Amino acid sequence: MRMKHGPLRLIATLFAAGALVLAGSVVPASAAGGPNLASGKTATVSGVSDVYGAGNLNDGNAGTYWESTNNAFPQWAQIDLGAATSIDQVVLKLPPATAWATRTQTLSVLTGTTSPPATTTVASAGYAFNPATGNTVTINFTATSARYVRINVTGNTGWPAAQISEFEVYGASGPVDTVAPSAPSNLAYTQPASGQIRLTWSASTDNVGVTGYDVYANGALRGSVGAGVLTYTDTQPGTATVAYYVRAKDAAGNVSGNSNTVTRTGTPGGDTQNPSAPSNLAYTQPASGQIRLAWGASTDNVGVTGYDVYANNALRGSVGAGVLTYTDTQPDSAT
Repeated sequence: MRMKHGPLRLIATLFAAGALVLAGSVVPASAAGGPNLASGKTATVSGVSDVYGAGNLNDGNAGTYWESTNNAFPQWAQIDLGAATSIDQVVLKLPPATAWATRTQTLSVLTGTTSPPATTTVASAGYAFNPATGNTVTINFTATSARYVRINVTGNTGWPAAQISEFEVYGASGPVDTVAPSAPSNLAYTQPASGQIRLTWSASTDNVGVTGYDVYANGALRGSVGAGVLTYTDTQPGTATVAYYVRAKDAAGNVSGNSNTVTRTGTPGGDTQNPSAPSNLAYTQPASGQIRLAWGASTDNVGVTGYDVYANNALRGSVGAGVLTYTDTQPDSAT
């Protein structure tokens, strides 16, 4: 048994803890809503000391524990819940034996639907693990949807490493969002310049709210945009044939089905010739607040795929190759 559990260290850490004012919401352990969601899930850590590995974090045995690499703060431990889940409580334990002196570990809780989780759900604070209360700390927070739950440890008054025997996660008592957004619709593309493919689509809907869109090219994720963005411009060589589809996602990690697929067919040798500029642009005002544009068709060595309409140098909208009109809405006072 290491000296870190010995009686001399017990006296020192009890004295230090007596003068410490702790932050955070620490209450007696209780399941916030059902079973321990971390049980049987994948645990990963930043580092390991000796035989005190990540598997001890959620093996259901408070007598075993994880210990990080010594003298190398910060250190972290993470649970992968397998899918986005509504959670509102983390319970941390050390072995309950009185040989484990009272110690304070300084840590924060991070959550998210991707790894590493980016949201600091509970800010860094000191938490006292006391054998008199089972060496257990419970951290409550506002319910959030997360797949990955991480504690980031920056200090330990009892030993120069992070130490946790059980890392438990509990779900919020409220309902979990399991409804996926609708699939994006009306996916189309234009080629505003050589090597550029500009995608546009219609917005998805969701019972809670769409948080963004993922764009796929030939089955591989190509990029992502936020909820309010309905365009994406890709760069591909003119010889490449590329098939695109788009998926919507929400905060709970639910993902929609695929949009319709559009395919840009490459041309041998690559198309490097721009279309001619549209001609004879003119406008009428069919009603108050409406401006109807009309123009003459462009020509191209391969084929025009569409037109982009700009107002005061900002993209206003796009139409397909066979459409030579666009109606904009502007206040009558606007130039």
